[in-house]
Amino acid sequence: MRLPSYPMRHGRRWLSAGVLLLAALLAGCASHQVRTPDSDPLEQTYESRMVHAYLWGAILDPQVVAADCDDGLNDVIVEDNFLYDLAGVLTLGIWMPGEVRYRCRAPAGDLGDFPEAPAQ
Repeated sequence: MRLPSYPMRHGRRWLSAGVLLLAALLAGCASHQVRTPDSDPLEQTYESRMVHAYLWGAILDPQVVAADCDDGLNDVIVEDNFLYDLAGVLTLGIWMPGEVRYRCRAPAGDLGDFPEAPAQ
């Protein structure tokens, strides 16, 4: 006597759908950070700029992200998320958005004279 295979196939479909949904939810965000070894940010909040790549990266908008920092950059984060990735997939790479965040470096402060060793 052989059991019907319909319930087993139905269960496999739900399992496959569940695995695909879990993979889509988990694989959505990436963040890359570049920071100076002696990190000293001017402020704790990041300035944020949206960037766009068109035609598989052949055209970048903006070409250069200009940061208005007098004493240089402290750290930079390049970030994407699930919706940015989804936009790139749905347009087949014709439009790929992203986000660049940065903080300016604090100006070097006047720490005063170097202390002298005590007289013996």
